[in-house]
Amino acid sequence: MARLSVIALILISNIVVQSAVFPFIEIYGIKPDTLLILVVSFALLSGNPLSAMVGLFGGIIQDLMYGHALGFNATQYMIVGYLAGLLYKRLPQGRVAMPVVVTVFALILRGSAMLVYLFFTNTDLPLFYFVFYVLLPEIVYTTLVAPLIFYGMTRLYKYKFMFRRWYFRS
Repeated sequence: MARLSVIALILISNIVVQSAVFPFIEIYGIKPDTLLILVVSFALLSGNPLSAMVGLFGGIIQDLMYGHALGFNATQYMIVGYLAGLLYKRLPQGRVAMPVVVTVFALILRGSAMLVYLFFTNTDLPLFYFVFYVLLPEIVYTTLVAPLIFYGMTRLYKYKFMFRRWYFRS
């Protein structure tokens, strides 16, 4: 129960920081995607199904907070959490580079999903503009922030209550 409370507190704190602090530190309209970093962190430290659920609930909170179509962000973050969770215990632990590389691939996957969404909604956004003025700056900014968040998450996972695994019973 303590684990769920900590996770809920982390997700709520993330939304508060994103909405209250990040508007002041954005660079050319680009903010780091801290929810994605958290989802990747949970995926590499706990695996599935926790990372997929963190992605789902964090995405739902973002959808409700920012007025997107309900489920759009939730689906993206859940898929990223599930796919990153497949790497649990398959990557060397204790390396900062691994979470950063996984975060970059997760950002590319999320950006690709955004492009598909923009295509099907007939939004006129040139691919060149999206890649060079939105996706690449977001990748750079997020990868600069990722080691800090992942370090904090690894410190949190030193506590015993964070290691309880979830199993679904049939």
